[in-house]
Amino acid sequence: MYERHPLSAAFPDMDPEEYKNLLTSIRANGQREPITLFEGKILDGWHRYRACQELDIGLLTTEFDGKDPVDFVIDLNLQRRHLSPSQKALAIVSCETWAKVGNPNFSIAPRGTIGKDMAKKAGVSTRTISRAKRLKTEADPETLEAVKQGAISLSEALKAIDNADPSSAPPKPVEPRLPAAVSQDTYQSLKAEYESLKALYQELFDNAEEMAKELQILESIKDNEHVERMKQMQDEIDSLTISRDKWQNECAELKKQVKYWKSHADRKPT
Repeated sequence: MYERHPLSAAFPDMDPEEYKNLLTSIRANGQREPITLFEGKILDGWHRYRACQELDIGLLTTEFDGKDPVDFVIDLNLQRRHLSPSQKALAIVSCETWAKVGNPNFSIAPRGTIGKDMAKKAGVSTRTISRAKRLKTEADPETLEAVKQGAISLSEALKAIDNADPSSAPPKPVEPRLPAAVSQDTYQSLKAEYESLKALYQELFDNAEEMAKELQILESIKDNEHVERMKQMQDEIDSLTISRDKWQNECAELKKQVKYWKSHADRKPT
């Protein structure tokens, strides 16, 4: 029996459908890719390990022989997984925290752990990294797990922390009294989805703004060595802009729906 290494645990679990597909693949074809061990724990391949245990299949393992287990897990998981900006930022901060105060036997050359370096690794803004650092130090384990698994965003988690003290929390808005014809659940569902999309839009906007600033600096240099990076950043900005516009449109549509239901709720019954 193996435990999951903290560096592996910094990343979220597979969703049930992905795990089901992995289980089916291993049942049909066996374990094709070995599980990587480090410090006697699973550094990479946790879900393969779980599947093999469930299917009672012998494990193929290999020991990590690289120089930097942090970069190893970051590179693998950011390539394989579809993670939100909040999940990426928290994972990077968690990994770098382990590198700094984790296993005392772990020693490599000094790492670039300032916000800008971490933001570059995660592909997010420095502001998002700063918010993830704050969450790491202030949030309880349940909140950290919720952000890691993608159940809530960094913005939602930090908002909950800020509102935890009743004396400093702003007054709650008065909820509309909905007529019987309008479902209270429908209104609350639309409102929650709108707030979630609004938080995600803000993260995307921050990322695009940060990358635009970097691109502006590189364009002023005009060195050949930066041309390729400039093209890559422009592509990333274009992609983020498309995503931002998409979420903005969805937020606007949800806002219209919330406003519609609220207007119905505010009408006096005849």
